[in-house]
Parts: sequence; structure tokens; C-alpha cells
Amino acid sequence: MIHITECPRDAMQGIKEFIPTDVKADYINKLLKVGFDVLDFGSFVSPYAIPQMKDTPWLFRSWS
Repeated sequence: MIHITECPRDAMQGIKEFIPTDVKADYINKLLKVGFDVLDFGSFVSPYAIPQMKDTPWLFRSWS
């Protein structure tokens, strides 16, 4: 069996302008709806290092 992990985090962390949290959540939900069951969507790092990931705790709580 092959498992494919989608990693929107890689693309998002390189975008300088902050992507609104609700836009990220909507995109992640769409990935789940098309069948991805493993997503690498965030990172628990300092917002000074990677500002785009500052909402990871909120996104994580919304699905756990």
C-alpha cells in the first residue's frame, strides 16, 4: 500500500504575506475531502523564524 502525504506547509512557509487562518483551514479541509489522510500543514516554531506558521496551534486544535 502507498501512502501519499501532502505538505502544504512547505509552500506556505515561503510566502511572505500572511495567509489568513480561515483560508488555510479551508484549503486543508479541501485536501481532506479529496482523500488525503495525512497532511503536514504546520510547524510549532517561533513566529519570528517563520511568521506564516504562527497560527499552527489554532489550526491543530481545530481538528484534534
